[in-house]
Amino acid sequence: MKKIVVYSSLTGNTKKIGEAIASKIGCSAFSFEDKSVADLSKYDFIAVGYYIDKGGPDAHFKRYIKEKIKNKKVGLFITLGAEPDGNHGIEMLENGVKILEQNGNEVLRKFICQGAIDPKMIQEMIDMAERLGDKTMHPITEERKARWAAASTHPDENDIENAKKAFEGI
Repeated sequence: MKKIVVYSSLTGNTKKIGEAIASKIGCSAFSFEDKSVADLSKYDFIAVGYYIDKGGPDAHFKRYIKEKIKNKKVGLFITLGAEPDGNHGIEMLENGVKILEQNGNEVLRKFICQGAIDPKMIQEMIDMAERLGDKTMHPITEERKARWAAASTHPDENDIENAKKAFEGI
C-alpha cells in the first residue's frame, strides 16, 4: 500500500506529529504547500493533519482537502491549544471526520493532541480582551493563562508515542 502524510502546520506542532506518524507507517510527510505532492491519486492511504483555526482546518488546507483528497482511505490527526479530551477537542475531531467523509473518504485512524499556541495568537487574544473589556468572547482569566502554559509543553514525547500507536497497523 502506497502511503503519504500531508499536513498544514503553523507553529511546527502538526508537522512534528505528522513526521512521527510517517516514521511509524513507513512513508514521507509533506506540507500541503509542497508542490512535489500535488498529485495524491497514486496513494492508497493518506494521513491528513492540521491545527485548529477558528473551529477547523485553516481555510487554505480545508480547500486543499476538498479538492485533492477524495475517495481514499485516510487517517486524521489534529493539534489544538485546548484539551483534546474536552468538549471542544471531541467536537473538532468529529468535525474533521465529517470533512473527510464528505469527499467519500474512509477514515481508518484518528488522533488529536494538544499543541503549543502560537504566541501571536495569544497576544491577539490579550489585545482583543483589552479592547473589548467585558464584551470579549475570550476573557483573559487565570484559568485561561494556565491552559496556555499547559499547552506550551505540547506536543510532548507522550503525544508523539500516542500518535504512533493510533496509526499502528497501517
